[in-house]
Amino acid sequence: MKLIPLARVAAFSLLVVLLYGLLLLRVPLALESGWDVRLAWLGQNGLVWMLGGWLALAGVFGWMVFLVALMHVYSPAMRVATMLQSGLMLLSAGLLIAGVTVWMALLPTAADGEWAAFIDRLALAFLGGGLFMAGATTAWITLDLGLLHRLPWPWLLPGTLAAALWIPSPFLLPAALPALLGLALLALWTGFWATRPTLPPVYQELTSDLLRTIQNR
Repeated sequence: MKLIPLARVAAFSLLVVLLYGLLLLRVPLALESGWDVRLAWLGQNGLVWMLGGWLALAGVFGWMVFLVALMHVYSPAMRVATMLQSGLMLLSAGLLIAGVTVWMALLPTAADGEWAAFIDRLALAFLGGGLFMAGATTAWITLDLGLLHRLPWPWLLPGTLAAALWIPSPFLLPAALPALLGLALLALWTGFWATRPTLPPVYQELTSDLLRTIQNR
């Protein structure tokens, strides 16, 4: 599994999601602006809203394939922890997909503010849970790889920080600033991986010990 090409997929998809949301979806995502304003926007820009949902799903896919590739290359195989991380990743993706799908498919059809408020609460519940699980899983994977000496900490800590910004999402949404900062940092982190000409050795500590042994001879 090629980690660097998949990092490019993740970085591109996450960056597109971030920019698209900030530039084109600020009105419908501003829950505090009132349903009438959002309804008027959705009535005129339904395709823009639907495209934003599909791009968000692509961003979830990019996050998943990068972490799967990272674990495939650097995590010890057949560990209980690795299997748990994979399962939690799938659960996180499922919650995020459910939240995006509910918002994308149902919000434009809402007839009044009360129905729209229910859709918002349902979508935010899924998204909050998904971001919490995604943040916790990403943080666990990056910290695990660092503690196992599979990768140097500077290659991992930006991902850990991005994940930490997602974890409080269930308690903060619809205030989205921490989640957006986490998304931006995750895009930068995957972009860092995407621009590396080579990857660190898989067993860095073992490689260093072997080199020292050879030099001492």
